[in-house]
Amino acid sequence: MTNKKSNMGVILLIGLVLFSILFLGLLMVIGSSIINWIMDETVPELTTIGMVGEANISQASYYAVTPVNSFVQNLTWMTGVIYIFAIIGVFGLSYAFRGTGDKWLMGFFVGLVLLLVIACIFISNIYEDFHNDSGELGDRLREHVLLSYLILYSPAIMGLIAFISGIILFSGDEGGYA
Repeated sequence: MTNKKSNMGVILLIGLVLFSILFLGLLMVIGSSIINWIMDETVPELTTIGMVGEANISQASYYAVTPVNSFVQNLTWMTGVIYIFAIIGVFGLSYAFRGTGDKWLMGFFVGLVLLLVIACIFISNIYEDFHNDSGELGDRLREHVLLSYLILYSPAIMGLIAFISGIILFSGDEGGYA
């Protein structure tokens, strides 16, 4: 019975990781869009300040703020790559815990995947409203092409990832963890 409980824990862990990846992706795209907007507004102002007392603020911002701004501008593609690596990590997690021999857990896994897809539909619809907005935030979200695509189509993507992870999980040995 303890093996069944630990196997249920593995399935819950994989489900929670998939939910976490979904929310992490949403937080990454909104957070990096807000930071990108702030940097686009402040960097031009900091470079035109000039001399304040004996300090040249424009030169200091050139050496301090401009590299940070370059990094922030690259977040549009880096967040998408991080999201994809996290999804690939689920396959590694599924393979590591591949020996879930209790086949009765398949129904539990399918139920968890259905909850995941419902959550993905919910989050995808909310994100689509922000993404299609004609305001400043909508413009920033549309700059995140890869991650926006992954979030908007997350029900299908997460369903496929969970399906493949389930195949990996339940194709292991019957005798416990591989």
